[in-house]
Amino acid sequence: MNGLHVAYVIITFLLAVYLTLTSKTNHKFVTFIIVYWIFAASVLNTEYFIIDTPALPFDLQPNRLILIFFFIYLFTTWAIEHKNKRTTTDKPKFERILYLYIFFSIIVYMIHTIDILTLKDSIVNVTHIFTFLVIYLVLRSRADQEMIKVFGKSLLIVCIVSSLIGIYQFSVDPLFFRFGSQRIAFAGFFRANGIYSSDHIQGYFLTSGIVLALFVFRRKLVKFALISLFLLGIILCFHRMSYIITIMLFSLYFIGLKRKRIWLIVTGNVAIAILLFRLAPLLGPNLSEIESSAVVQERLLVDSMTDRGKFARIVLDNISQSWLIGFGGTKSEVYYHGMARTVLDEEWATGQRGGIHNLYLHVMFFEGIPAAILFSLFLISAVCFFWKSKKLKHMFYFIPLFEVMKYIVSNLTNTNFMSANIGLLLAIYLGIGVAVCQKNIDADELIVNATKNEYKKHRF
Repeated sequence: MNGLHVAYVIITFLLAVYLTLTSKTNHKFVTFIIVYWIFAASVLNTEYFIIDTPALPFDLQPNRLILIFFFIYLFTTWAIEHKNKRTTTDKPKFERILYLYIFFSIIVYMIHTIDILTLKDSIVNVTHIFTFLVIYLVLRSRADQEMIKVFGKSLLIVCIVSSLIGIYQFSVDPLFFRFGSQRIAFAGFFRANGIYSSDHIQGYFLTSGIVLALFVFRRKLVKFALISLFLLGIILCFHRMSYIITIMLFSLYFIGLKRKRIWLIVTGNVAIAILLFRLAPLLGPNLSEIESSAVVQERLLVDSMTDRGKFARIVLDNISQSWLIGFGGTKSEVYYHGMARTVLDEEWATGQRGGIHNLYLHVMFFEGIPAAILFSLFLISAVCFFWKSKKLKHMFYFIPLFEVMKYIVSNLTNTNFMSANIGLLLAIYLGIGVAVCQKNIDADELIVNATKNEYKKHRF
């Protein structure tokens, strides 16, 4: 941490204030909190900005401050609305499933407090889940058109800044603005983190920037320039799941929204494949040099799935012992001995680093099979909700649909908790998506690159 990070925190604070005050939203407090989180949460969540509070069972970090602020906000607004007897809208199915998952998880953590977890552990775990919930609930009830526009503008700004910093980190100074992980891309080069603590967070946020650029810019030059910048940032993070998510995004976009051109896409891909197949023998030694290069051998072809298969085996071999409530946490002896035998690393076995690298298996192992089923149903139900909304209402819903699908796919090889950056970004998009649907916000004003009736032609 250095003066550059402090300057970034101050500048983004002022920028968040400016964007909030100049917007026409009716809920400026909520807008400022989320905008500043988008800008600076990655830096503020480092140990240098976390406030130690001995009187509380947890320290104060940005995400927990959001929980406190938004919980108070929800309680006071609920009291006012209850007094005025306002009518409430129907809750989407995925929200009801989310409530069931949270209720079950709380019961599980309380049970494990008896033998494995401390009271502090349980409280911290519960606050993680509740932070996701309160962000969703606040935005579902308070998001308006101007607020959503400010959020989109903020995310695009932060993606531009992070892409440029990532390019500089990779090509000039690998330690510039860097905090968190310092993972090797290949010999002599580090993966680009941008403003984030890890390369995979950089990659996932930049895919969110791409989907916004696809939908909110009318001028093709601006759209192409931003997408190219974000793609370069993704490439330089050297994170394979980010590559897969990017391919998924463009596949969904072109197949689902540009259906009339699908034959061109298929034909083009087939032609490229045939051309590469025919040219491969001509490359001769050059092809061998490419295959043996550092970037191919040390990043693209490196085997990281074998160990993850072993992690999955730990879960599947032991879950029958405690299938209903799981094993509670990394303090479990089952987790310790399983990881100790697999990775031969004390820090990994004690949960100080690493993990199962699959969020669904993680939830199953620590909270039980019922919790894993409820968590999975929550995500599947959210996909169905936005898929149906995209098909029947407006192409705007493609954006939250992609965010849910990104979260689902990314967690096949990562453990992005609901309280993590990617998890809270999902909560933001869920809240916004439901708000647009239930409050009849004019989606044509949110997607400025769409003609009035364009979405009617591209339903999938």
